[in-house]
Amino acid sequence: MGIKEGLGKMFGKKGGITENEDDYLDLDIEEYEEELKAAEDIKMYIKTAEVTGLYDVPELKKEIYAGNILILDISVAKQDKGLLEKVVKDLKMVAFDVGGDIAGIGSDQVIVAPARIKIERKKLSSK
Repeated sequence: MGIKEGLGKMFGKKGGITENEDDYLDLDIEEYEEELKAAEDIKMYIKTAEVTGLYDVPELKKEIYAGNILILDISVAKQDKGLLEKVVKDLKMVAFDVGGDIAGIGSDQVIVAPARIKIERKKLSSK
């Protein structure tokens, strides 16, 4: 018994493996390739995260160094004042290090921007 017949028996095909074109699925990878090309042009993402402890900070720092904008929910971290101060201090240092910016949005959110992006502190008004 040859390899083809053995594999055919193992996978349940009688008479060995058939090599008809009908047995193969034509994969259209053009869509995937277009997505990859589009992803190559992307320089920055806006990402959201919830800060629950100091163990979140290294991943957040990595995102800032990668040039992404972070919108952080600090409502859980606010329950521990010391934790909140440490997290905000670490994020301020990273923002300063990359030439970015950090600001509060309301009472439960913080936005951290990478290099060459300044956060406007004044709200837009229709007047």
